[in-house]
Amino acid sequence: MAGVLLGNVVFVTAVTVNYDANVTVTNTTQESNVTVPGVRLGDFVMVCKPSHSTGIGIVNARVSAADTVALTYGNFTASAVNPPAENYLFCVIRPDSVTGISQA
Repeated sequence: MAGVLLGNVVFVTAVTVNYDANVTVTNTTQESNVTVPGVRLGDFVMVCKPSHSTGIGIVNARVSAADTVALTYGNFTASAVNPPAENYLFCVIRPDSVTGISQA
């Protein structure tokens, strides 16, 4: 069944966190946990890494636990990449509720 999600947003906030990512091994993805104060399970997060690191990208961000965002890095090179420590910007969106409505 297909559905349309509806719901209101309780709040949207921006949080800056200084983070030193782990080394990401070659040609794979790796998930790293970042402490982001105030996030809760069910929140939607977007992340902005402030600089370019050749061959590496953030391919997913999710709230894995209270105050914790799991970032998935992809390394698209044949060598390890260690992104620099820097201030990541997180946009946190908290839905009031989510309701599924079926469509024919």
